[in-house]
Amino acid sequence: MNYLENELRNLVRKDDKIFDFLQESSLDGLWYWDLTNPEEEWMNNTFWERLGYDPDKMPHKSSAWMDIINPEDLEVAKQKVAEHIEYPDRPYDQITRYTHADGHTVWIRCRGMIMREKDGTPIRMLGAHTDITAVKKKEKILERCNTAANIGYWEINIEKNQVTFSNMMKQILGLPASNAPHRKGPIAYFHNEKERSKVEDAFATARELKSEQQREALIMTESGTEKWVEILIIPEFRADTYTKVFGTLQDIDERVRASMKIDELLKKTEKQNDRLMNFAHTISHNLRSQVGGVSSLVELMEMENSSIVEDELFKYLKLASKKLSETVVHLSEIAVGDEFNEEDYVPLNLRSLIESCVDSIVTFEELNSIEIQNQVPNDFIIYGIEGYVESILHNLITNAIKYRDAEKSPFVKISAGKKGNQNIWFAIEDNGLGIDLNKHGRKLFGLHTTFHEHEDSSGVGLFVTKNQVLAMDGDVEVESEPGVGSTFKVILPQRETKAAAKS
Repeated sequence: MNYLENELRNLVRKDDKIFDFLQESSLDGLWYWDLTNPEEEWMNNTFWERLGYDPDKMPHKSSAWMDIINPEDLEVAKQKVAEHIEYPDRPYDQITRYTHADGHTVWIRCRGMIMREKDGTPIRMLGAHTDITAVKKKEKILERCNTAANIGYWEINIEKNQVTFSNMMKQILGLPASNAPHRKGPIAYFHNEKERSKVEDAFATARELKSEQQREALIMTESGTEKWVEILIIPEFRADTYTKVFGTLQDIDERVRASMKIDELLKKTEKQNDRLMNFAHTISHNLRSQVGGVSSLVELMEMENSSIVEDELFKYLKLASKKLSETVVHLSEIAVGDEFNEEDYVPLNLRSLIESCVDSIVTFEELNSIEIQNQVPNDFIIYGIEGYVESILHNLITNAIKYRDAEKSPFVKISAGKKGNQNIWFAIEDNGLGIDLNKHGRKLFGLHTTFHEHEDSSGVGLFVTKNQVLAMDGDVEVESEPGVGSTFKVILPQRETKAAAKS
């Protein structure tokens, strides 16, 4: 048995303080160092086993562990041991890194106590090791999470008069990693008087109420840039003595400024909506006046010449006048407000709406050259805003006819059905020119966007259609391929139960 090990065993039997020290330490290794002959140091088997070495092959020499400790940590260890020898009230307690036999790093917490002669001369040092590698790995994972979330850690140890900032904390403040934090802690970086007062109040409240406090405030980074942060303050007491305060600092600048931008855009949108509603009311009023004039002229023509009612062109003129009047009425109703209640949704026979729409937009010539397939069941009812549904059908059917392929026998197929228990759908399918969705998919419903040359193309129809569908809490799905055709599928919530219950 090594003489130092034997000596330690005898000391443990005689001195309760040594036994208590060993008992209170979570041991992953024990060491005993001869300070009168510093090369001699006994390390127990557990220490070497933790590091992957065969204890029987390792000499009881201080140089053995010095060869595998991190060089920076070795210098710190020498300094701390010297301080402990000179100032016994400063305990030796250090986190060190050792190189495992297979090359990876093992984190060891090393604690020790000096043993002295009666005259105070240091002769031995007893120490214990604790493997904290698992803790360090978790800390690294947490640090990565905090980095991803832009969260830094800070601590003010009031007893030791120490301020600690994590690397992420320094990064948020724009401080170099090597810079020491300000002695006043986070408060020092809130330069604006109003913001600093807010944070100082939070610190005072945390201490007074002994509770966590959280504030959002503006800091000034090292480069002079203002940044929004959220500071969490946690006070710590020992027997009613305020000993420590710590917490986190999260960079929320992007989130806050985005929120401010959204608020600004909302205010601007509200103003634009007000102007748009005024415009809609004006247009609606003016259209009603003009359409009323057209309707009156049609009635006068019929009164002046009763035989004209048999004329096919007059029939279309009269039908168009009627549909135009109805459309203006619906537009007037829509212009009253931009939000709808459940009672605004009425039951609509989809097949009848389609037939009416086709009658109003398809000419004799088109009827003879285009096959219109209305496959919607006679009793298929949807609940919607009538003016919107008519407009959606009008735009989609018109587009299907307008962009037909001259090289084919064109058809327009309209179908409908239910999608689960929550939604209904109707689709307008054609074998026309089609749209390259890979090229135009993102701007398909954009304003003033067109995909084919046509004298009547305005790029407004699909934009209006999509917005009307969205206003009714619905969506539009599109399948299209150049040279094959397109299918526009409108999906709307099934409101039948709600509407029926209210009626």
